[in-house]
Amino acid sequence: MRIHGTIIIALGLLFSSPAFAQDWFEYVNQEERFAVSLPAEPTISTSTYSSASGAILPSKVFTSLFGGSTYKVTVIHYTGIGPQEYAAALEHGVASVKQRDGELTSENDASYEGMDTRMLQFTNPDRTRSFVAVTLPPTVSNLERLYIIEGRSPEDAPPPGLFQQSLSFRDADGVRLRYGTDIDGNKFRIIGDTCGYPYRRKGEEGIVLCDF
Repeated sequence: MRIHGTIIIALGLLFSSPAFAQDWFEYVNQEERFAVSLPAEPTISTSTYSSASGAILPSKVFTSLFGGSTYKVTVIHYTGIGPQEYAAALEHGVASVKQRDGELTSENDASYEGMDTRMLQFTNPDRTRSFVAVTLPPTVSNLERLYIIEGRSPEDAPPPGLFQQSLSFRDADGVRLRYGTDIDGNKFRIIGDTCGYPYRRKGEEGIVLCDF
C-alpha cells in the first residue's frame, strides 16, 4: 500500500530495535480472517455496531496493551446485509470514527492488499495520538466484514507504524488475500507476485494494477 516517508522512517527504526524483534509477533485470527503484528496477546470482547441503515451488527474487538500504547482491531460482521448497505460500510465506518472527541489531523485514501481503506490520524484530548485505518474488503472476497484498526500512543512515543502496515487478510484455508484492479475498475484476486504483468481475462487485456 502507499505509505508516506515519515512512516517508512518510523518502520525502519522499529525493525532495527532488538527489543522490537523480541516483543512483537504476528497474531493470526483465522476465525475473523485477519493477521496483524502485536506486542502482546490481545484480549477479545464482543460488541455491537450500528450500520448506516440502523441495523445492529455483531462485532469483535481485539485489544493489545504495551508500553502505554493501545493496539485495537475491531471486526464488524456484515453477513446477510444487502449489497448497497455493504457498499456504504466504508464511508459509514469513517463517519463513526470521526464522532470521537479530539482533533482530526490527517485523512487519506489508501489500500491494504488492494482493499479500499481510509487512514485517519487524531490528537486526543489527553494529547495521545490515534492512528486509524478503516478497511472494507471487496465483495469478491466473501469476507463480509468491515475492519477498523487503531493504534493509540502517548504524545512522546513513536507512531504505531508497524501495527498499521502489518494488517493482512486470509481466506477460508488460511491463505493470504491480495487483490488487483482490472482496466474496468473491478477487483480480482492475485495469486503470486503478478503486479505489473499483462493479463487476459474474459477477452480483455490489460496490466495488473496493484496498490499495496
